[in-house]
Amino acid sequence: MIVAVLLPRFPLLVAMLGARQPLGEPVALGPAPGAPQVVGPCTPTAWDRGVRPGLRVGEAMARCPELVLVTPDPDAVADADERLLSRLEDIGAAVEPVEPGVACFSATGLERLHGGLDGVVRRARAALPVGADGRVGVAPGRFAALQAARQASPRRPLVIPAGEVREFLAPLPVDRLPIDAKRAAQLRDLGVRTVGALAALPRASALEWLGFDGISAWRLARGEEDRPLRPRRVPDPLEARYRFPEPVGSLPVLQAAARLLLGEIATGARGRGTALRALRLRVRLSDGGSWTHDVPLREATTDTGRLELAAIPQLAHITGPVTSLAVLGDASGPPGGRQLTLERAGRRERVRRTGEAVRQVRAAVGDDALLRLVELEPWSRLPERRWALVPFDTSQLPDRSA
Repeated sequence: MIVAVLLPRFPLLVAMLGARQPLGEPVALGPAPGAPQVVGPCTPTAWDRGVRPGLRVGEAMARCPELVLVTPDPDAVADADERLLSRLEDIGAAVEPVEPGVACFSATGLERLHGGLDGVVRRARAALPVGADGRVGVAPGRFAALQAARQASPRRPLVIPAGEVREFLAPLPVDRLPIDAKRAAQLRDLGVRTVGALAALPRASALEWLGFDGISAWRLARGEEDRPLRPRRVPDPLEARYRFPEPVGSLPVLQAAARLLLGEIATGARGRGTALRALRLRVRLSDGGSWTHDVPLREATTDTGRLELAAIPQLAHITGPVTSLAVLGDASGPPGGRQLTLERAGRRERVRRTGEAVRQVRAAVGDDALLRLVELEPWSRLPERRWALVPFDTSQLPDRSA
C-alpha cells in the first residue's frame, strides 16, 4: 500500500505564516515580482466571496474588496517542505516528493515497525504540522493514493482497498488525470467528463482521442499504475550564505558573490570526502519575497568551474533587488564522481548509469522527456494502433552483459 500526505494550499499557508495573516480572513497568494498579475491559491473565506486562482488581480479585488494579497516566498516553502519530508523519513519512510506539501511513501516494511497499516497512518498524521489541514490517503498505487488524500478529510484518513480502486476513481473529474488542460477540455466536449467514462473506453479509442501519451492516463483511470515510486536520496546539505549591506540589483555583483559561495561549499564537500550532486540557489528580495532555483548536476563534482557553469547563468532570472544570496548543495555524492574503468561495465552498472541519466533529464525537462516504443496491436494496419510511446523504464533494459 502507498501512503500519500497532502497539505492543501501549502505555498499560501507558508506565505500567510510569514506575513502573520489569520486563516479566517480573505487572503490569496499574490503574483511574484515580474510574474503575470494573477492571484494564486486563496483561503476558503476568499473562495466563498468569489475569488478563484488564476483571476487577474483587479478582478479578484473587485469581487472581494477586502482581499489581502501575500507575497510568495519560495525560499520558506522549500524549507517547510524539507522539514515535512524529514519528519516522514524519521518514521522510516522512503519518501518521493511530488510537489511542495505533497509526498508519497510505501507502507511495506513499516507495518511491522509501527503495528500495521493503521499505525503507519497514525505516525504519518503525527508528522504533519498542526493546523495545516493535512490529509492522508492510502491506496495500492501512487495515483490512487494521491487522489484519496485529496478526497480525505483532515480528521479521517481515506483508505482504498485493492479491489475498490477503480470504483473510487470512477466519479472523479477527468482533469485529475495527468493530461493537459486542453486535452481534458476536449474530452469533456466529447462527453467524457469523469475518470470512469475514460476507463470504459477501449484501448484503441483512448489512443485515438488522447494520442500516444493517453495510454498512461487510460491505465491510471482503470486503476493500473504506470510506474513505481521513486524515493529521493536523503540529502547531505551544505549551505553558504552572504547578506548584502544594501539591496543589490547588479548582475555582476551577484555573480561575484555566487562564485565565492560556490567555492565555499565545494571546499566543504571536499572536506567531508564527498561531492555535490545538486545545487539550489536562494535569494531574498528587498520587497520581502524570495526567488529559488534548483540546479541539477549531470554527475557529482567538487570542481568549482563546473559548478559555476551550471549555476551562474541562472542568476539572470532574478526579478528584483537582492538582500541576501544563499547556495545550498547536496553533498551526498561519491568523492571521485564517476571514473573511467578498463573493464567493461556489467548490466547492473549500465542500468545504474542509464537510470541516473534518466533521472537528470527528467529533473530538468519533465517525466515525458524520455519515452520508449511498445507494441500494442501488431495485427493492425494503422501505425498509431500498432505502436505507442510510454515512459522509459530502466528496469526493462535487456541483459546484454554476456
